[in-house]
Amino acid sequence: MSGFPALQNFLSAYFHQDWAVEHDSPQAVVDYYLEGESERQVAQLRDEIARLLAQDLDEDTLASLVQELGSEYDASQDGGTYRDWLRDIEERLAA
Repeated sequence: MSGFPALQNFLSAYFHQDWAVEHDSPQAVVDYYLEGESERQVAQLRDEIARLLAQDLDEDTLASLVQELGSEYDASQDGGTYRDWLRDIEERLAA
């Protein structure tokens, strides 16, 4: 298991291969997650994203790790980076 269990659960359970069929946007996936998860789980995910981003990994390494953790979302398809995508999720979890 990874050192990021909440993030692995989030990515594999919410950004699985059919995420775009079930939701209109990546933001809608995060909204759906927030509606169904406990405050404790949300806080753990936020903390793990912050810890991952603090590692200051290059974009290719970060992309590989996110994919290894189960994400089928490709941030580059929307013209962004994985770092920006994860920061956006982190901010939305803190709101």
